[in-house]
Amino acid sequence: MAEVEQLSEELTTLKRVVQTSLHRGQLSKGVHEVCKAIESKQAKFVVLADDCSEETYKKLVVALAKQFQIPVWRVEKGALLGEWIGISKFLTKTKKIKSRKCSSVAVKDFAIEVSEAEKQFIEDKIKGL
Repeated sequence: MAEVEQLSEELTTLKRVVQTSLHRGQLSKGVHEVCKAIESKQAKFVVLADDCSEETYKKLVVALAKQFQIPVWRVEKGALLGEWIGISKFLTKTKKIKSRKCSSVAVKDFAIEVSEAEKQFIEDKIKGL
């Protein structure tokens, strides 16, 4: 039970960081933007979906991140990332019309709305990746 709570806390904190970074223009999404952010060393960390159908996509992002020493945080589903960045379509807050995937995002910087505790939690987590 504690493991499930910890996982949800991790995902909740990651979701908040991704969404606030998106609204502040500090998020790159899609393979082109993510690779550009990695190569220019602007990315603090990358979030990569494990269910990405293109193996070469995942290999490229992981290899670039490794080369430039940028941590890669893996999530299970790209649909989850799609929801976080607002590309999934909803009829109401709970009823989803169309689920769209996003395979990767790169967080360039923490938004000012992110608390110090959340920053520290994320930084501790990415050190372990």
